[in-house]
Amino acid sequence: MTAIPGHPRPPETPSDAPRLVVRGPDCLPAVVPHLLGFHPEDSVVVLGLEPGTHAVRVTLRLDLPVEPDRDAWAALLPAFARVGATEALLCVYPSPDADPWREARARDLPVRPVLDAAAEAFADAGVAALDAVCVVGDRMRSYWCRDERCCPREGRLIPHEELLRIEAELVGTGSAPLQSRRTLERLLDPRADDDPFRVEVLDEVEARADDVASYGPDDVGSFLLGLAAQAAGLDQPNLQAALVGMVTSLASWVRPRDLLLRALSVDADPTLVRAARGVLVEAVRCARGPGVAPVASVLAVCAWLSGDGAMARVALARAEAADTGYSLARLLSAALDAGIPPWTWASMMEGISEARILETGDGPPRSAAPGLAAWELEADRLRGGDLLDDEDHGATGSGPL
Repeated sequence: MTAIPGHPRPPETPSDAPRLVVRGPDCLPAVVPHLLGFHPEDSVVVLGLEPGTHAVRVTLRLDLPVEPDRDAWAALLPAFARVGATEALLCVYPSPDADPWREARARDLPVRPVLDAAAEAFADAGVAALDAVCVVGDRMRSYWCRDERCCPREGRLIPHEELLRIEAELVGTGSAPLQSRRTLERLLDPRADDDPFRVEVLDEVEARADDVASYGPDDVGSFLLGLAAQAAGLDQPNLQAALVGMVTSLASWVRPRDLLLRALSVDADPTLVRAARGVLVEAVRCARGPGVAPVASVLAVCAWLSGDGAMARVALARAEAADTGYSLARLLSAALDAGIPPWTWASMMEGISEARILETGDGPPRSAAPGLAAWELEADRLRGGDLLDDEDHGATGSGPL
C-alpha cells in the first residue's frame, strides 16, 4: 500500500473491517446509496479507494453547491491519508433544477469547475482522481471522458443487469438505503409525551435512578444478555422497554457508559451491536432535553462501528442539538470530520481496560468524558489540523463487488 507523501503509513485494516470493491463507474449509482445509507441528492460524493484493489476506504458527502476552491478540496486529503486511499472517484447528484437531461436538449453538466478544482487539488497531494460522473436516476455521464460513443451528451443508461447484480449482492448482506437523508432523520423523531411505550420506558428509568451511580460490569453484562435474548427472538414481555430503560440509565453516568462503550466496541458480536442500535434508536426517541445527548452519542458509536456514517452523523446532530457541551458527541464529530476509520475507535477502546474505567472520575457525563481520556487527547490533536465541514463521512462497505 502506498501512503500519501508526507503522511505516515496507516495501520493495516483489520480482517473484519467493512470492505467494498468498486470495479468501474457503472457500479456507482448502485453502490453509493448503500455506502451512505440513503439516496443522495444535491450532493457531491467522494469515494477514497485503496490503490490496486480499488477497495473503498472512505466515503465523503458534501452539499452542493461547492465552491471551485482547491483549498477546500485539499481539506479532505487528511481523511484519505489516514486510511491509505490514493485514488478517488467523484459523483455529482444534482438538484432537479440542475438536471442536465430534464429538457429535450441536453445541457452541460453542472458544477464542472468544482470537479476540475477537485482533480487538481487531489493531484497535488498524490491522489489520482480516476473519474467524475454526474448521476441522475439510471443515467450517467463522465465529466472528463471525451468519447461520445461512451459518454454522449445526453448521458447513457446504466446497464440494468449491472444495477440488479449489485443491488442483489448488497441487499443480501442486509443493506437497505433509505429514500433520503430526511427519511433517516425521521427514524429518530421523538415519541409523543404520552406514548404508552415511552411511559413504560420512563418507569424503567425511574426505577433505576437510585442505583445508576453504582452500576458496573455486571449491569452492562445484564444488558448484553437482554440484547442477546432479543436478537435470538425470545418472546419476553416488556423486554424492549426494559432494554431501552436500561441503556438510558447506563448512558447517563460516566462509568457505566464507558463500560458499555467498551463492551460494544471490543470484540463485540455484530449481531449484538445491531440489536443495540435498535434499542438506542428508541432510547433517543423517548429521551428529552439534555438526556438525548448520552444515548444519541452511544447510538452514533454503534452506527459508526457498523460502517453507517450517515446514521452516526444524524445521531450526533441530535446529541449536539440537545447538549452543545456534551464532550463525547464533540469528540466523535471531530473523529468523523477527520475521516478516522471506525476500527480506530475499537482499537482505542481496547487499550482502555475495565479497571481503568472504574478508576476514573464519576458522575453524569456532561461536559467531560474522563473514561475516554486517550481519545479526548486524540480529538484535541485532530482539532489542531484540517477538519471537514461536510455531513456524512465514514469508511463504509458491504462486501466485495
